[in-house]
Amino acid sequence: MMKSLAQVISFLFNPILLLVFVPLLLVYRTTGSVVYAMAWTGYTMIFLLAMTFFIIYGVHKKIFTDMDVSNRKQRPLLFIISFIMGLIYLGGLAFLHGPKILMAVIVGLIISVILISLINTRLKMSIHVATVAALLVSLAIIYQGYYYIALLLIPIIGWARLKIHRHTLPETIVGGGFGILLSLGLYYLIGQVLHL
Repeated sequence: MMKSLAQVISFLFNPILLLVFVPLLLVYRTTGSVVYAMAWTGYTMIFLLAMTFFIIYGVHKKIFTDMDVSNRKQRPLLFIISFIMGLIYLGGLAFLHGPKILMAVIVGLIISVILISLINTRLKMSIHVATVAALLVSLAIIYQGYYYIALLLIPIIGWARLKIHRHTLPETIVGGGFGILLSLGLYYLIGQVLHL
């Protein structure tokens, strides 16, 4: 029963699923336009779907063991493709004169892919926990109030990843710490450098 619950939690908080909401929340918060936010969410979904299909293809061709790319030795290819997709996404944003907030976020994500790939040489950090931590800390900073309660989801996601044996305790702790530091770094970049 608990393992089934952990699998459901792990699926619902998949990094690709969570990233769908980032442009919607950030663009709406900075512009106040639902239509503009939805348009950039649609743009983002194209890239997220491309990554999803790449992973599905990789699992089908036995390049990846599973949809989580749990095998640390298989992750470098995922990081390379994520890096390339991030650069293409950023180029499209620049060409289309996209929101500065998304430009700052994608630069942060590109940097995070580089850092995660370096960490991955020593430890299979939990990307699930890192993504959840980064997103929830960002929402708490931006929206404040009741959003701080959502931070309680970070240890729940960590528990789920441990329960289904995808990660060890150090891997989930490093993932959570990385996600928190990433959010704080992006907040500084966006607030201090871009003055958004």
